[in-house]
Amino acid sequence: MTSCAGQLVVHRDGSVAYCTEEQAGRPCVGEDHPHRRGIFACRLVRGESCGYCRDILLASAS
Repeated sequence: MTSCAGQLVVHRDGSVAYCTEEQAGRPCVGEDHPHRRGIFACRLVRGESCGYCRDILLASAS
């Protein structure tokens, strides 16, 4: 099975926020594949204001 070089960021409710490879402008092989840098558990649910995710997403939009 193909793995991703990045880290998967997942909210507390299990929803996937993003993969660090996508934020770096590289493709992610898919959230259902192993991620070599592991999984980061964001402690918020998707509908809440997530500062960590918001900061990463704003930085990538610049």
